[in-house]
Amino acid sequence: MIAAILLAAGESRRMGAPKALLPWGDQTLLEWEIDQLLASSVDEVVVVLGAGSEEIRRALGERARYCVFNQRWPHGRATSLEKGADALLRGGREAPEATVIQNVDQPTRPDIIDALVDRLRSDALDAVQPQRDGHGGHPVVVSAAVLPALLEASEATEGLRGILAKHPPLRVAMEDEPVVSLDLDTPETVAPARALLGVPEE
Repeated sequence: MIAAILLAAGESRRMGAPKALLPWGDQTLLEWEIDQLLASSVDEVVVVLGAGSEEIRRALGERARYCVFNQRWPHGRATSLEKGADALLRGGREAPEATVIQNVDQPTRPDIIDALVDRLRSDALDAVQPQRDGHGGHPVVVSAAVLPALLEASEATEGLRGILAKHPPLRVAMEDEPVVSLDLDTPETVAPARALLGVPEE
């Protein structure tokens, strides 16, 4: 099984509005991202919510079934990683063969997800990450062996960054894919990202 943890618990202070609810074509950004994940090789999606969770759940409609609530979200993104991993491993479930870790403000496409998952599986790697212009991009994909480490993620140990320091990802060159470098931090970043992903303006 292939899983995905989609992190959407932050306050979106720099954006000035919840990133999850940004208009994205005829959907919200979070709805679009869930659909993109499900259009890929991903079988199971866990969306971790925190700030504004009730408003986001209402907006998601039937897609709200993918959501879990992280009551510790004010303590940092690492707590959401822990919550997502717990949802996938709860009850002694076997860890997914691969887990895609994606932030709500870093949208991507199904073919990019699939290329990373395929590389992880074919080379039996601990983790993979796209690389562009010499920098690590997104999303990150981790193996079943690494997923339990997310249960120990903390801000003190630098969250995902700290885990990847112990399980260095293979960097997959994607120089022609600016999508892997997207980061929706401010309102000015939204329109260019929509254009890059072929999403019509509202």
